[in-house]
Amino acid sequence: MIRAKDRTIDVYKRVGAEMRLLKSILSKVTVDVPKVLTATETDKIINELDKICLICSKAEDNMFKDYPNLSNEYTDVFYGALNCVPRNEVDAEIIETAKRVADELFK
Repeated sequence: MIRAKDRTIDVYKRVGAEMRLLKSILSKVTVDVPKVLTATETDKIINELDKICLICSKAEDNMFKDYPNLSNEYTDVFYGALNCVPRNEVDAEIIETAKRVADELFK
């Protein structure tokens, strides 16, 4: 983990966008993978998604400790669907960042 002074809000937003993208993809996979894997194997993916959600929770805790004056809108940094209408400006920014992150994967 980098030092607190280096954990800027922009770093949190980028990581949050990446985590939201990852959770969105894994959520889709958990719906589709039972078509090709056993229930036991599918459960492994679901367990990993649960672990990622715990990691998001810890990262969010760190963000609010580092920046205690953030509004409640910043809960959207690590949580929310990417395919819905943005709930606020923070959500819209994170969704756009997640789109850029996804595009970077294909360059």
